[in-house]
Amino acid sequence: MGIMDILLLGVRWIHGMSAVTWIGGSIFYWLIVRPTIGQSDKNTILLFRIIGQKFRSIVNTLIGVLLITGAVLAADRLTAGSVSVAYAIVLCVKIFLAVYMFYIVWFLRRQADEVDEGTNKGKRSLGSLFVSTDAMLIAGVVVFLLSDILSALFERGLIR
Repeated sequence: MGIMDILLLGVRWIHGMSAVTWIGGSIFYWLIVRPTIGQSDKNTILLFRIIGQKFRSIVNTLIGVLLITGAVLAADRLTAGSVSVAYAIVLCVKIFLAVYMFYIVWFLRRQADEVDEGTNKGKRSLGSLFVSTDAMLIAGVVVFLLSDILSALFERGLIR
């Protein structure tokens, strides 16, 4: 194992840990925090809001890390010479979903800021379902699945 292999292993680990932190935190919010908010007093709701703001700032950092590490990993795999058309298609779908998730984070931040300012009081449309935390979580889980598919496709290409 050479120095480049060790560096790529580190990049892969950082990429994976960043994704796990973001999606794992989102699953925690969806399964624990969100159902508890309706049963909570004002102080607890305020605490959840503060936690959400802190997590949002962490997610913003994670997005930058995921963009950089994802670009490095994609460049490494695409230049390996054993990449199939199926691999490239799945990678494009994964990148599209990741960009969609980044957009949702940006949109939700803007929407939350508007609610804080009172300019978007309770507006909820069918279109907003596609930029909800639920949509982001579903996309994130699918991105994890696509990552496993990419690994399997890459390994199959090495065997041939």
